Amino acid sequence: MRRGALILVTTSLAAFLTPFISSSISFVVPKIGQELNLTFYQAALLPLVILIPLASFILLFGRLSDQLGRILLFRIGLVIFSLGSIIALFSPNFQVLVGSLFTLGIGASIMSANSTAIVSTIFKKGRGFALGINAMSVYLGLTTAPFISGLVVEFSSWRLLFLVILPIALAGFLLSLFTLRTELKGGTGMKLYGSLLFGILLISISLYLSLGYVYGFVNLLPLLLLFFVSTILFVREERRSTNPLISIKMMEMRRTFVASNVAALLNYLGTFSIVFVFSIYLQVTLHISPFLSGLYILPEPVLMVLMSPIAGRLSDRIGSRKIASAGMVIIGLSFLIFFVLGQPSVRDILLILAFLGAGFGLFSAPNTNSVMGSIKMEYSGFASGFLGTMRFIGQLASIIVATYLFSLEIPRNVMVGIFSGLYVSIGQLYFYDFVTGFKQVMLLSSIISFAGAVSSMMRD
Repeated sequence: MRRGALILVTTSLAAFLTPFISSSISFVVPKIGQELNLTFYQAALLPLVILIPLASFILLFGRLSDQLGRILLFRIGLVIFSLGSIIALFSPNFQVLVGSLFTLGIGASIMSANSTAIVSTIFKKGRGFALGINAMSVYLGLTTAPFISGLVVEFSSWRLLFLVILPIALAGFLLSLFTLRTELKGGTGMKLYGSLLFGILLISISLYLSLGYVYGFVNLLPLLLLFFVSTILFVREERRSTNPLISIKMMEMRRTFVASNVAALLNYLGTFSIVFVFSIYLQVTLHISPFLSGLYILPEPVLMVLMSPIAGRLSDRIGSRKIASAGMVIIGLSFLIFFVLGQPSVRDILLILAFLGAGFGLFSAPNTNSVMGSIKMEYSGFASGFLGTMRFIGQLASIIVATYLFSLEIPRNVMVGIFSGLYVSIGQLYFYDFVTGFKQVMLLSSIISFAGAVSSMMRD
């Protein structure tokens, strides 16, 4: 096997881990709650613990890798991820489990920032195809998570999940010692104070938005205040700095970079909550078991897996703009059809989710190729981190927005339970309310996706 292929295997193993474990945790929350005797709000917090450091620190670690070296940071991320998995495996209580998941999330943010940057730096020729393979690994993580988690919940302890990911993380680390030999870095140093402020502002707003529906937004106002104060201090520091963390001038000169990142934010904002929404829709309206519901939503990630390498290869040949925009249009049309149908049948869901997955596959790799190709290679860590920040902020926001729309029709604690995995059904009591909320989410997701298609076309 050629060295390039081995490098892709190494980075793809890392790309698989984050979506797999972040999706799997939601499926095993009820089991964790039973074993550790968690309260409702403690259990609802668990699926968010991994996403918070991903949304908060990925840009920081991406920028840091430009200075210290992307391969070094990549390996550190795998080690931290493995350490978090080991602690989670043996966690005796809620506090230790939260700490281990947060540690795991930090490792995941380091890996996510650097795997894309490494691929983009090494594969200057055929970059779109290589990024398509990485995207395929992400979707494989999403595809296998419901099935493996379902087996874990059915036949074993939730702790087995961490025994699944630990060997993969260790294999990725060992492979990197042989495949990634030449250090990759560029750019100049960054100021510690500005970086610290940026981390504080992102983690404070991530905590406020993600925990607000669990613990109440009013109760968490100090976090919002901390966000505003750290944002003001960060902007002031960036203006003074000769080497800012985020170069506004650099982004102003590269419309492609900005437009592609906005498109990524809109893409995940519109689509990330859909797996949860359809899983519950199938159970509530069509009375399908949780296991079969998980199987019925597989066409979406399967088509993502199949389309990503093809779309990446096409972006190398004809450019990214039209392909990524077409993907967003397909996604928008899929949601619009769901809105018009109102109560789609199983056949409708299978067909339209496959259509939606194809659109997602067309969008992801070309859009990533566009982002990474718009920035000098010495700043690829920054570009990868910035794109990752948009992606994970979009994921957090997607869950928050969907929960809010449903909570206009259904009690808030019920919706928190659904989106955290605590409830697998809401029964017939809220049947028509759920359908109304479902249509609202579909319409908003369609509008957001069409806006993302416009953003995808606004490139240099």
